Amino acid sequence: MRAIRTEIVVDAPPADVWQALTETDAYPAWNPHVVEAHGDLAVGSRLDITVRREGVRDRSMRVTVTDLDPERKLAWVGRVLSPLLFEGRHVYELEPLDDGRTRLVNREEVRGVLGGMVVTDEPEVDYEKMNRALAERVERVAPDATT
Repeated sequence: MRAIRTEIVVDAPPADVWQALTETDAYPAWNPHVVEAHGDLAVGSRLDITVRREGVRDRSMRVTVTDLDPERKLAWVGRVLSPLLFEGRHVYELEPLDDGRTRLVNREEVRGVLGGMVVTDEPEVDYEKMNRALAERVERVAPDATT
C-alpha cells in the first residue's frame, strides 16, 4: 500500500471550503489535479473523474462516493477491475480551527499490483498544487476570510 498525505490551512471557514470542494462542475476552472468530475455527490453514487498528473497522461476513471459528511469529509474509491489490481481510496477531511480557518487534509491510499505504476515517485506535488488552488479560490471569494 502507498499512502499519500498533504494538508493546508485555508483562511476561510469549513462551509466555504466545503462549498468549493463539492462544486464539482467548477473543477475545470480551478483544480489542476482533478480536472473534471461529473455525477452526483451522494454516498453510493458514481463520479466520472479525470486526473491530471505532472509528466503523465490524463487518466479518467469512475469512482464511488463512500463518505459524505458536510463540512467534514468527502471520500471516494476507484478501482480497476479488482482491488487486487488497483484500488485508490481518496479522502478530503476538513477540520475547523479556533480562529475561523480550516485545515484541509487531502490523502489517498493506493493498493494493488498497478498501484506502483499509477502512483509515481512524488504524487504529493500534484496534491499540494490542488490544495493551494483550492485555498486561493476559497480565500478570494470568502467574505469572512482572515488575513
